[in-house]
Amino acid sequence: MSTIRSSQPTMINNRRRSSSTQSSSSSSSSSRKMSKSLNLPSSLISDIFRILHNLIVAFCRRIIFAPPTLKILVYFFLIIIGPFLKDFHVIPHTSLSSQANVPNKYISKIGWIWSILLLVPFVYLTSLIYTRGHYGLIIRHLIRLLIATTIWYIITFLFIRIEALTGMCKPNDKRQLTRQFCRSSRYQWQEGHTFFLLYALLVINEEVKLYGENWKKLEDGNRSNSVNTNISLDLNQNRMKLFSLPIGILYIALALLTVLWEFMLLSTVIYIYNILHKLIAASFAVFFWFITYRIWYRQNNTSNIAPCAPGDGFISF
Repeated sequence: MSTIRSSQPTMINNRRRSSSTQSSSSSSSSSRKMSKSLNLPSSLISDIFRILHNLIVAFCRRIIFAPPTLKILVYFFLIIIGPFLKDFHVIPHTSLSSQANVPNKYISKIGWIWSILLLVPFVYLTSLIYTRGHYGLIIRHLIRLLIATTIWYIITFLFIRIEALTGMCKPNDKRQLTRQFCRSSRYQWQEGHTFFLLYALLVINEEVKLYGENWKKLEDGNRSNSVNTNISLDLNQNRMKLFSLPIGILYIALALLTVLWEFMLLSTVIYIYNILHKLIAASFAVFFWFITYRIWYRQNNTSNIAPCAPGDGFISF
């Protein structure tokens, strides 16, 4: 009888232990289920964000940043037919026909600065990744923007000088006035931004074209090779994770700026200035774009100081 009585407490303790272990296991499984259910919304939001980002990038790449040759043909076509659309009253007369409109007055006057403020960080961050932090190559990529700024400044200054010598003041009965008197009298001086707008559009198009399918392959490659023994590759993966979002934001901002410049170019070729001036300005823009980005800037350039083509680095696109 004593043995039976002594065994009863042990059996009760075993039952309590088994019940406690079952309850703990059930509570841990329930907590796991709750954590999984809590992770679902965040993953869903990230998936939606990724899908929207891919759609926006695809739209920008195929529509806004179309091949430059196609865009040049469209621009020259608009320059030629623009005055006819205005003369035959196909396009209604709006505030865009005046140089005092808001885009001309507050945006295009410092338009190149707007472009450079977005292009410099974009080129720097992207080249930091595909050159694997080689600052000699990064500087050679940034030199392209310095050359483009120099070309813009020289050609714009040249056009201003030619305009001061040959330009005319509007309206027609005030054409004999000087440029200074024309501006001080709030009359419209016959000048344009065709060169700046077209040249800025072509430069932006060239600098952002590497950010597309090839860049996505680069990101996917970094995700698949998450564990590296190579310190430089591991550091480059950290750069990719850190700068992917800023690069994407800069890309979309440059796409919006491109839309603005194209809208202003359209209003310029339709409403303002004669066709000869616009053709000359557009020809200058295309000429300097072709000389630099199609002839001068080359992939795998062996020079240590010459500017290289966009995307030139240790990672090929």
